[in-house]
Amino acid sequence: MDKWRILLIGGLLLAQNDLDAERWSQSIPQGSARAIAMGGAFSGLGGDPANLTQNPAGIGLFMRSGLWLSPTLSVPTTSSTYLGTTQDSRSHLNLSQIAIILHGKGGKSITHWNFGFGYNQEGFFVQNSRVQGFNPRNSITRAFAEQADGIADSLLTGSAALAYNTFVTNPSGSPASWGILDPVSTNPWRYRGAFNEGGIFQEISRQERGRLNTWAISAGLCYQNVVFFGASLLIRSLNYSNLYRFREIDTENRYNGSNNTSPADEIVFREKYSSSGSGVGLAVGVLVEPMDYVRFGASFTTGSRISITDEYTADMELIMDDGRSATAAYQEPFQFEYKFIYPYRVSGGIAFILPKQAALTIEGDFLDYRTVAFSSSSYTYDRENEFIERSFSSALNIRAGIEWLIGENIALRGGYAYYAPVRNPEARQYYADISRPNELTSLAMHRQFISVGGGYTFGNFFIDMAYVYATSAQKYLPYFIRDPAYAPAPVVVIQNRTHRVVTTFGIRF
Repeated sequence: MDKWRILLIGGLLLAQNDLDAERWSQSIPQGSARAIAMGGAFSGLGGDPANLTQNPAGIGLFMRSGLWLSPTLSVPTTSSTYLGTTQDSRSHLNLSQIAIILHGKGGKSITHWNFGFGYNQEGFFVQNSRVQGFNPRNSITRAFAEQADGIADSLLTGSAALAYNTFVTNPSGSPASWGILDPVSTNPWRYRGAFNEGGIFQEISRQERGRLNTWAISAGLCYQNVVFFGASLLIRSLNYSNLYRFREIDTENRYNGSNNTSPADEIVFREKYSSSGSGVGLAVGVLVEPMDYVRFGASFTTGSRISITDEYTADMELIMDDGRSATAAYQEPFQFEYKFIYPYRVSGGIAFILPKQAALTIEGDFLDYRTVAFSSSSYTYDRENEFIERSFSSALNIRAGIEWLIGENIALRGGYAYYAPVRNPEARQYYADISRPNELTSLAMHRQFISVGGGYTFGNFFIDMAYVYATSAQKYLPYFIRDPAYAPAPVVVIQNRTHRVVTTFGIRF
């Protein structure tokens, strides 16, 4: 069943698992608008709901109870490139954080303790993209044929089976029918796609929606006003959906029934894929304030094991030159359950403080993305996990922030965050021009976040705002071609630009 899922997903063809792993492994700066405006750099500074999921020792710095609510407006802009054609699309959404901190007094050594409960949004996926272009070299129908070669028609699975079963009858009787995928010999079994030689117009549309949320139950304490300890139970949940359509059109009428071609005019491959799941992890941390002007913090977050359920449906449509059409679809959605191992994270930071004047903070995360993996009781992921280990790398993420206090009520803030690529340099290479199959281009797949913000306090109430400009890039193969005479398949490159406005409303009590 899972082999079918891997082969079927056209937009993620032959790369579904590593794209999933890349998506679920990444996070964004999180916490209140104050933390986000400062690049999310609170491992060493502490004292923000960001510490629920990022160095829980920072929870110990609170001297009062408080409540935070952070609605967020996100406006992603997607620029997608395919066969030299670029098109943009836009969308918006969201809510990113809610937290409550309860403060309790202690004794001589443990001067106070704090308990926290809240939610931080670690990942946000909203993307609409549409690309198109003329492909002179190959077609997705050749990819179906390569999947099917050597396999009897009765044993075909995945997208090859769906393509084979999408056909219309031939009125003249020879051949008996035309399909997206037709056999040309049976000993051995060989197949030909409807647009096998390329020279076809291609169009891809993709709509993504999803989020990765983390709920935290945290406790922090202060030892003699110098050392702070904390721990958080992390409950991660994810929801994701992908609507995908791949269309090929014979705009030059190369396939008209002559020269062993079928009179096909258009094929459409549609898919709907969704994932949902949850898992548990643990974060522990320590923060030291040896003097009023400096703090050091360090934390370790375990790799969560997330149980995920996928649901998948697909159909194909063939339209002939004379207007006749045929459709094949799966009768019911496929469902599959598996587990994903989230990578561990080691964080450390330092903060310099001028009491009641300013703060400067910088920190880093170390993650080894090669440790992420999939597992299932009904399928062995050895090949997929080996590919992940070979393609992914370790990474160092850097965050920095500054805060300047103007009087007792106003604060100005700025921040920057750099998140290193999940994939290693070799895995970030691709063929930007399929007419030059020997020339590789490298895609910079790091993510950057530039932020500014401010805050105002009035009595026990406060309001903070942050603006974040985020950039990132990704790529995927719509299909894969093995035959060197027709390879490579074109690559979709997506450049993301996201504008986020976060507003935090809070009260201390």
